[in-house]
Amino acid sequence: MALFSVLLSGCMSNSGNSSKTEKSMKIAIGNKGSYPYYYGDYIEAAFPDLKVELIELDPDFHHPLTDEQYVQKIKEENPDLLLIWEGSRYKKLANEGLLEELTPRMIDSGMKEDQFYPGMLELARQNDNGKLYGLLPSFQSSVLYYNIDIFDKYKVEQPHDGMTMIDVMELAGKLAQAGSNKDGVVGYHQPFSSMPYNLIDRINYSEGIRSYNFTTGKVTVDTPAWKRALSTVVNLYKNGTFLMQDVKGDVKDGTTYYGQEEISEAELFQKGKAAMKISSYNGIKNMKFKVGMVTPPVSSLDNTRSFNIDVNNYMAIREGAANGDTAWELIRFMNGDYMAKVRSGLEDYDFASNKSYLTYNHDPLVRKLYELLPLWTPGVSFAGYDSKFFTLFQDLVNQEVTAAVKGEKSVDQIIAAIQKEGQALLDAAKIKK
Repeated sequence: MALFSVLLSGCMSNSGNSSKTEKSMKIAIGNKGSYPYYYGDYIEAAFPDLKVELIELDPDFHHPLTDEQYVQKIKEENPDLLLIWEGSRYKKLANEGLLEELTPRMIDSGMKEDQFYPGMLELARQNDNGKLYGLLPSFQSSVLYYNIDIFDKYKVEQPHDGMTMIDVMELAGKLAQAGSNKDGVVGYHQPFSSMPYNLIDRINYSEGIRSYNFTTGKVTVDTPAWKRALSTVVNLYKNGTFLMQDVKGDVKDGTTYYGQEEISEAELFQKGKAAMKISSYNGIKNMKFKVGMVTPPVSSLDNTRSFNIDVNNYMAIREGAANGDTAWELIRFMNGDYMAKVRSGLEDYDFASNKSYLTYNHDPLVRKLYELLPLWTPGVSFAGYDSKFFTLFQDLVNQEVTAAVKGEKSVDQIIAAIQKEGQALLDAAKIKK
């Protein structure tokens, strides 16, 4: 935070954004707890005379509001600025005419669309008329980390940009074939995500495939794409490429918490016991071995897109907001050149959507990440369903895949079982009104 303060004070000395007269506004956000880190600290430093009234819209993750309840709450509270995490809710608000179009304000402020990460603008235009009702100040991207020493030892080609998730797993299989598994080294490992469901889900999400749909109330695993992912994972477990590591945490109110001991147990990559891992840019540092990085896995259908890029922090103005001009000042500031410079000095997981960030971060890999686009999948809202379904469905998949790995069932048999029993779980999870 000290670095942040120095950077921001330096930027603000010339920005002209700080208000001289006291203003007030109502800011709506899903959960108040996320406001200081993502917005509040910056806004308070840049606009010290601004009085903010925070409106908490939907704080209970386990029992979220329906979209209709969410919209009704906004109509009742009349906020000026909306901070929205869910793409489906942003789209609904835009389609119902509850958000102000921002293009006129951008033009008046001299902001040009080519200044921004294209994936952000593409996402913000995903509504019925394709207009711009929000801006997203930052995005996140994972990268594929790999242990150079392991690849050198087993004489296997190193990862490269543009690989798919299947490519990554098949490369992990080559390491196993070269003998890494006999030495206790796995080719690919994700902490707390190395059970069968996690690996299948990683492949499917990288291709924009979902296992269930809460809108239709249907489980959708009996498909060729799901079968391919399942077959790949089963075969790689059988040849020792993957380790079924089920680290147990402490479950409270449906959320699993891991202590330092569990975290240490799960981090095979940091221990030099896994050759590859997908993690946030800047997420892995100071290893005792040589580390390489390439772009995250891309879709096999469109190698310009990756599921590992995330853009989800919309800033929007309510249509007819009493303090719309002040709300725009905040949006313009958070998306401006000064915040891009600040973000470049923080060395955290966020990249500024404003491409001036590249002026300050000269890593060639970062430039490649700005050239990738997110792989869009329909937003998931499980409103109306018990969140326990997620754990029960994962347990079902893990149980069935384990049976296949042991040779007790065929792939076709476990797909049929997951489809039938998974649908029963989804039906049972629907909350009765």
